[in-house]
Amino acid sequence: MDFFDKNLQALKRFRPELYNKIENFNPSGSYGVVVSSHPKKYPNLVKKDIGMLAYDNEDPIGKVLINLKNKIILPVVNMLFGFGLGYEAISIIQKHAVENSIILIIDPEIEPFYLALKNIDLTSLISDDRVVFLIGVREKEMFLNFRSIFMQKNYKVFVKAINIIDNPLSVRVNVEFYKKCMGHLKDGVREVLLHFGNDPWDSLIGIENTLLNINEIIKNPGIKELKDVFKGKPGIVVATGPSLNKNINLLKGLENKAVICAADASVRVMKRYGLKPHLVTSLERVLPTAKLFEGLTVDDVKDVFLAACPVIRPETYANFPGERIIVYRNFATFQWIDIDKGILDIGPSAANMAFKVLEYLGCNPIILIGQDLAFGEDDVTHASGATFGERENQYYAKGRILEVEGNYLPRVKTTDVWYKFLKFYENDISQFKGDVINATEGGAKIPGTKVLSFKDTIERYIIRDFDVIDIIRSNLNYPSKEEIASNREKIIKKTDDAIEYSKYVKNIFNEGIEFTDMFNKEIIEVFDRKEKVDEKRYLDLFYKVQEPMKVFSEKKFYEIFMHFVQSYYMTTMVEINGVQASDIDVNRKNFSIVTLFHDMYIVMVKLIEAMERSLLEMRNKLSE
Repeated sequence: MDFFDKNLQALKRFRPELYNKIENFNPSGSYGVVVSSHPKKYPNLVKKDIGMLAYDNEDPIGKVLINLKNKIILPVVNMLFGFGLGYEAISIIQKHAVENSIILIIDPEIEPFYLALKNIDLTSLISDDRVVFLIGVREKEMFLNFRSIFMQKNYKVFVKAINIIDNPLSVRVNVEFYKKCMGHLKDGVREVLLHFGNDPWDSLIGIENTLLNINEIIKNPGIKELKDVFKGKPGIVVATGPSLNKNINLLKGLENKAVICAADASVRVMKRYGLKPHLVTSLERVLPTAKLFEGLTVDDVKDVFLAACPVIRPETYANFPGERIIVYRNFATFQWIDIDKGILDIGPSAANMAFKVLEYLGCNPIILIGQDLAFGEDDVTHASGATFGERENQYYAKGRILEVEGNYLPRVKTTDVWYKFLKFYENDISQFKGDVINATEGGAKIPGTKVLSFKDTIERYIIRDFDVIDIIRSNLNYPSKEEIASNREKIIKKTDDAIEYSKYVKNIFNEGIEFTDMFNKEIIEVFDRKEKVDEKRYLDLFYKVQEPMKVFSEKKFYEIFMHFVQSYYMTTMVEINGVQASDIDVNRKNFSIVTLFHDMYIVMVKLIEAMERSLLEMRNKLSE
């Protein structure tokens, strides 16, 4: 059996999508394979029109090994720009990769890989699950690929330790592609880190609100009861972008033809037109969100359900005089509460949340209106009648304006905040099994959507009648008095246990502070004076400094504290891995790592104390 057949069989078994690409591929002949001058006659890749080789012709593999040795210090995340003949990837697997490594192979062209299949045994590479092949992938798909990859395992904490290994030939031929890849990598990493938060004290607001809203959680039904109840029926997301003025009037008469889910800021805008949504989403943790429902009467929200995530302020619930449905975000806190209401992977805006709610309900298609994610004419930010006006000052901040592709204009102005919402839409839509129609009639282009006017969308997709409210009501189950009492008792016990556990965790981190202080005094200060230390004591203390890190892997810690502390934990681990990947002296490297641990343990004690106070507050609220 020749290399090609052997490799194809491996592709068919382990990489069927890549196998299909190769099976249907017709080489252009722009690349060829020549024999190197090395005694072992290693094959080399050549681009015929420019006569450039992919590798050093005298020693292809030897020069690859030298290059990798210089570039790879921390071998966890390895990104290859260009496949060449696979020498870089094979060498990483053989000489550098560890158990938790990932090797991303990025090449917009298929032909080099095709020729490698014919000339090299790639079966070990193809069968290794640490290798990700992004070959023949379009540049526009790279953001989603990067975001997906860095959401896996613990790769996100190695973002300052990515080894980028470029094949000179591939980079020469596809330089613009790789430049754009770097932009998508930056966007993907940023979105992943934002997903896990960037400020623990900001995260605490959501946790505190959740604990204060515990009675709302206990007393109301959850979104889990509405899973797929509107399967195949159209759903409409109503946001408050400037273009909503153009077509909001067309919602009239659709009350029993589509499930209308509005972002919280849209409710009062709809009221001006005599309209009501069926569901309202809300997830902002700050007090101004409560103002969005200020002045609403019972009649205004009759047959309107607030499908909020209980991270919102209690005042937001208090200002909404209608019924509630509890929607959990994918936070560990809700796993700890252990009262099942249904968990969704929700993006950062109420409109992102509305999309995920309609998806969960089974709606197809999902139609977006008012989702501009861009400035409108005369640089307005919102539709007429928005609670905070048509021009919200926060969106005009200097340095936050950028341009993106528009739905109807080549380029439109947006902000970094709206751009973040747009990228979450792009990710959510890529995973959605149905159609998404952008009927906004303005604004920024959201990849994966079909752009239509709302009028044409209604004529094409919103046809049959069905009783939306009756379907919702008939599927919701309100907890009985016995269930409410039982859940309250369960939460009280869990809270008491969490308060005791917080004391245990604080002791662990305080011990970590003591060991880092010892290391600083006995090792760093002595080394600075004498440039010599007791090696045994050095290693012993360096081990003890890292002992408290084990607590982060405890299930109880994850459920009670991780959502709160994860942004600071991840920031510290990113910095530690960045130091480990640097080329500074090993002692200075370890000294910097100990300092980072010392700072993190001090902050962790403060964070756990703050969480403890919040738990005590919830305990008192439950006991009232």
